[in-house]
Amino acid sequence: MSMKFILSRTDDREIHSKKWIVGYGLLFWIVSRIFAMLLVVGCVAVYNAFGINPESMTGFAGSPETAKNIGSLTYVLITVCIVAPLLEECIFRLGLSFKKWQIALAVASIPAYILWQRFTSLTAFSVTMYIVAIVAAFILIYSLTTESYWQKLKQKYFRFAVWGTAIAFGLIHLIAFTHYSLMLVPYMLCVVTVPFAAGCAITYYRVNLGFWWGVAMHIFNNLPAIFVLLTI
Repeated sequence: MSMKFILSRTDDREIHSKKWIVGYGLLFWIVSRIFAMLLVVGCVAVYNAFGINPESMTGFAGSPETAKNIGSLTYVLITVCIVAPLLEECIFRLGLSFKKWQIALAVASIPAYILWQRFTSLTAFSVTMYIVAIVAAFILIYSLTTESYWQKLKQKYFRFAVWGTAIAFGLIHLIAFTHYSLMLVPYMLCVVTVPFAAGCAITYYRVNLGFWWGVAMHIFNNLPAIFVLLTI
């Protein structure tokens, strides 16, 4: 078996069965999650050796203890179970097909996700403006570009896009911390290796099995947090 990193295995669908791909993705998810968590534990131990507790200085929205303070339990569960997996997959990985309508929908999903996150604090006018932005983003991309344009980009930048989306998915979780300082940067980067590793497995499913497999993997990745939210 090739020892290529999972993000370079974009053609496994041509040489392996669906069951093999599912199993490989799950194995990577398990091993990488253990490694990422050990990395976080080691990082915290280094901080503690200098009398610093980074976990008490900031909170990560991916942590159930922090997530439960974002809003009502119903809102948080809907976000973690449905909205985040669907819209984040639209934003980060739907466009990996480089089809025009999917690129347009991916761009339109950005204001849609922001609307969901801020919905309870917005006025009716603001909600309307977000909806206008969603529709306008889709129409502009769909009407001003062509299929051939995106296919040419796919030929040149597909591998870059695959790696870029997984890295961006990890790094974007830096905004999920409640407090920031330069001293916390190493800790924050260690924490976001968890979503980065998950993003690698999700991307692998997306390019080899399809978009909805990526969504399903995203939901599966969130199950531990969902379980903890229901028990605390």
